[in-house]
Amino acid sequence: MKMRCKCRSLRKRLTRPSEVVRQTGLRSRLLGTTPGHWLVLFFVGCCLQILSMLAWVGSGGNPDYGTGLTESFWVSYILLVDIGTQTGFAAGERGVVRGVAVVISIAGFVYCLTFLGMVVELIRSLLLFWKDKYSKIDAQGHWLILGWGDKTLFLLEELLEAVSSKEEANARCWFPHRQRIVILAEKGVREMQREVQMHFRTKDLQGAYRKLRCISYREGCSAHRVELMKVDAPLAEHILIMCTNETDISSDHEAIRTLLALGAPETETKADVWTEMHNRENARIVHTILPSAQGIVARHAVNRMITLRALVPSVGYAWLKMSTTRSGTQLFLVPVPEDLIGLQLQDAHCFFPYAVVCGVKQGSDHKSTPLKLGQLPLILEESDELVMLASSKFTAGCCDALGGGKRSDFRQTYETKVSPKVERNTNEKVRKLHNRVLMPDGQIRLGPAADGPQVVLVLGCPDDFCDILDIIDGYVSSSSHIHLLSTRPVQWRQTQLRLNLARWGKLCFDRITVTHHVGSRRDPAMLEKLPLDIADCALVLSEREDFGENAMDSDARNLTIAINLRYVLDCRADAISQHRLKTYRKKCKIVTEIQDPKSQIVLAENSSVRKTGSFVFTSATETGVFAIAVSCKAVYDLFTKLIDPATNTGHVVAAPIQKYVRGEETLSFFDLCGRVIEKCSGTLLGWRRSDERHPVLNPPEKDRPLLWQSHAADELIILQPATQADSEQKHDPAKSEEASDLANRLPVSSSQESMGSGDDLQTPLSPSRRSMSDLGIQADTAWIPGALNWRSEEACPAGRDVAK
Repeated sequence: MKMRCKCRSLRKRLTRPSEVVRQTGLRSRLLGTTPGHWLVLFFVGCCLQILSMLAWVGSGGNPDYGTGLTESFWVSYILLVDIGTQTGFAAGERGVVRGVAVVISIAGFVYCLTFLGMVVELIRSLLLFWKDKYSKIDAQGHWLILGWGDKTLFLLEELLEAVSSKEEANARCWFPHRQRIVILAEKGVREMQREVQMHFRTKDLQGAYRKLRCISYREGCSAHRVELMKVDAPLAEHILIMCTNETDISSDHEAIRTLLALGAPETETKADVWTEMHNRENARIVHTILPSAQGIVARHAVNRMITLRALVPSVGYAWLKMSTTRSGTQLFLVPVPEDLIGLQLQDAHCFFPYAVVCGVKQGSDHKSTPLKLGQLPLILEESDELVMLASSKFTAGCCDALGGGKRSDFRQTYETKVSPKVERNTNEKVRKLHNRVLMPDGQIRLGPAADGPQVVLVLGCPDDFCDILDIIDGYVSSSSHIHLLSTRPVQWRQTQLRLNLARWGKLCFDRITVTHHVGSRRDPAMLEKLPLDIADCALVLSEREDFGENAMDSDARNLTIAINLRYVLDCRADAISQHRLKTYRKKCKIVTEIQDPKSQIVLAENSSVRKTGSFVFTSATETGVFAIAVSCKAVYDLFTKLIDPATNTGHVVAAPIQKYVRGEETLSFFDLCGRVIEKCSGTLLGWRRSDERHPVLNPPEKDRPLLWQSHAADELIILQPATQADSEQKHDPAKSEEASDLANRLPVSSSQESMGSGDDLQTPLSPSRRSMSDLGIQADTAWIPGALNWRSEEACPAGRDVAK
């Protein structure tokens, strides 16, 4: 019986809440909720009233208000709620009465302030609730950004630059349309405004606030149909879905949820929808979910740029300049001027003093017959569009065909501009100096810097490192070595390599051998174990070592690695210079990846850090590619086809000056452009002179003669048609047969199959070379190499240019 009573009491003790839990629950109900706050305030008011009554009774009262219950209650209430009541007492009143009145008035004043503050807070919360529930942004033809991430600030820079160009083009209109940008993200409006203002205030102290007037913000979920209706998504001109700061998979899933919301009947839109994706497989299904949407995997194109910046620095720099609207060097499509209709394409370059003629986009009614500039003349027609490299849409269309004269003077102007500049068929020996791009071993050779076996240091192992290794494999020659240093285990790397190689239909890389190193990239002792004496270039890639690490931490680590690597290389300068006496590269090229916009601002003000190497701002470059798509879809298609060698469109190459100059010659840009057209059917984009730090694209004063020496280390940056890659092999049967035998001995996934030949442009793409379909782009256009000759099968209705 006693045991049964003990068990019953123990059961009651276990089921009964403890005193601590009870106190915590009561405290949370009173102090943790709004009704609890009002209840506490009511109790405090009652206590103040009772204490005031007791104090008044204790003071003895005065002739007007006695110490009775009714009188003491009333005078206490009056003194509490009206702070000026105590001034009504006579000056000869007893001191105790006056003191009690003052104390009660002060306590009542504090209580009333608290009460009124809670009332104001209640009203403010109610108004904010109504505003959030019923407010909306009224806009039409606006650009809508959905989501907030690391690249949003860079994207705003690109879009604001496009808005400025559009306003300049419409400055002469009586009622110019002012472009509006709307941002919808799960982030506070004030926080978004503060970040944008701080970013642009640092970059542009004078015009920052003037530019930001066209930006509107709203906090909300972009995957919610009601929120999309509140920003007028159905009436937008362009909708941009940005990746967030989350992982690749979750970010892509969030983008797909947003696409499903945009495809709902209530929010169905006819706008061009551009979706940034991390995974190429997910990018393919974007168009299926929403027909007007297109997935953009900008990271793949940026990986090519950062790789080329290390392997062929001039070519990589050219691509980085053309990938952003803020660089002042970008591609445009302009109609053929009336004065140039009937003129040959190779003669049109000298009539554009502020732009470079890269090629022509033929009208839809033109036959897709392959033409080669210099062999079969291409006549410009009225329906054609010129592909121009210029600083703006306005400068791209500035044509100096008549030189200020009349139409009748055009023939004389044509003869004076074209005839002296281009000496055709005068030097057959130089005409045979073609820029070979596709080598017998499958290498895509874009410049002399990539000649011979390369030793490349890759410091960092991001999630897409297999893609970077595959890109390197396409641009280097056989027997090249890659040394990969990271803290990630070798087993994980090898597993990722096997999975990706199997997906590409390969057993191993064609031309590179990968050596894995495990260790800290910031440790100078670990860096010294790498083959620095023979290294040709080094890539410092961003690798998130912790799950919650932000871009700023990754950038700080990359800067530390670059500084330590430069220090170790300087310590071995004698050994390195001895090894490089007979090589094209005189030092190891260090290319560092930077992501955060704050790091970009810091580097812009620190010249000592910039001397350690070249820095590629990948987030800014990705948003630049994104902005190109928004500005003009046709230009974006051209850009993605050019940077992908598997599309057989063309190549940006760096050619030594001795291929086009003999001895010392004084030539202008137009002179060199004529020689490039005659000798390789290419387009001269710019040059890199040995006495200048960076290459120059679309140089000014194109008619100004410059001194060129064949023995100098200058390079010409040329846009060369892809079909010219096999010109030497086609003219030399022995070499062609040797290359064919070598191609048969190579695996099926060799780069030579993916590139195709000059005789058959329809050769299937190799599985090892991902084409533009991996970027979510449909191959619906055919490029006919002229300098470039591009024919669109159908007009692009979404290709509206912002500068029109």
